[in-house]
Amino acid sequence: MDKEQHVAGGVAAGFITLAVAMGIGRFLYTPLLPLMLTEYGMRPDQAGFLASLNYVGYLVGAFSAGPLCHRFGELRVLAAGLFLSCLTTATTGLLTQFPAVCGSRLLAGNASALAFVAVSGLVLMLIARAGKENLAGLYYGGVGAGIVATGLAAPPVAQFAGAAGTWVVFGGVSALLSLVVIFLLRRQEGPRHDQAAAPKRPLPRDPRYLRLVIAYGLEGFGYIITGTFMVAAAKATVGAAGAQIAWVAAGCAAFPSAFLWSQAARKWGRLKPLVAAFLIQATGIVLPALVGGAPAVVAGALLFGATFMGIVTLALSEGASYAPAARARVVGFMTGIYGIGQIAGPSLAGYVAARTGSYQLALACAAATVVAAGLLISGDAFGRKNPQR
Repeated sequence: MDKEQHVAGGVAAGFITLAVAMGIGRFLYTPLLPLMLTEYGMRPDQAGFLASLNYVGYLVGAFSAGPLCHRFGELRVLAAGLFLSCLTTATTGLLTQFPAVCGSRLLAGNASALAFVAVSGLVLMLIARAGKENLAGLYYGGVGAGIVATGLAAPPVAQFAGAAGTWVVFGGVSALLSLVVIFLLRRQEGPRHDQAAAPKRPLPRDPRYLRLVIAYGLEGFGYIITGTFMVAAAKATVGAAGAQIAWVAAGCAAFPSAFLWSQAARKWGRLKPLVAAFLIQATGIVLPALVGGAPAVVAGALLFGATFMGIVTLALSEGASYAPAARARVVGFMTGIYGIGQIAGPSLAGYVAARTGSYQLALACAAATVVAAGLLISGDAFGRKNPQR
């Protein structure tokens, strides 16, 4: 029973961490963006630049998290990431001049990656020791829960406190939730890191792994355009209320998606569902641009929400299967490549939106990129040599 409680506590801690560091620290930006454009006096291209800065920080954090965990341990790195996430969430509202917001979003991205990689190492190790790897999909649901929370709570808070005050409020909420995470994980020990006895293992060189990494990077580019500008794009066509509904719908779909996609992987292997998820997501991204109207916006949000965390779960699990003894390095490397895609996406989309006065072309580019990711690994997914991958 004690072992089961440790596993449940670890999964719960992972869930809350992703809600704080990703759902709030990263995605609170999306529902607040339309108000920030007015209140902070920003242009769409500046908004895209801010989002890209966030992912520059994420990239740095992703590549540095592995070595930091190796030296200081996962729990310390996780605590640092959560502290930085809470601090930068609050300072995005306390310091509203554009250069200061740039610094806050840059550090917020770094915090998200540190927390994500560190808690993934702890939780994946915990459930692997208990022989309950199927629970991995549950803790990834924290991202969806954070999106739902921001989508529901941010607009009413912003009515009274404005965008700046909403950032501060959520910074305080994040701090309280972070204390719960540390309490749940205080007795957990990460993998032992003995640099002399256990030198760094090389990353896989299998061509199938390299194709998977490239596809994951393309996904980072395509998904983040929608993840950043969904509410702003929806507001232009269905109004503020419709945009809020779409964002909450995306979060509700994301909440169970990682677990459901992991169940699909148990039946068909990971790559076939991964290809399906890419194509479904691309449909969700481009649907509002092609059809228009509130039903298309909400349907697109549901398809997007139902796939983006599923893709993370399937891709990282597949990547780790090529080097089980170097799981942390694989996750960190793939997260870094994903981050490169995320850096390019928002800036390009913001530039295109500023020049065309619409997000439609940017969303079409995002959808095409995600389709390309699916096509890249389709041969590995459906080839005769690897029927179960």
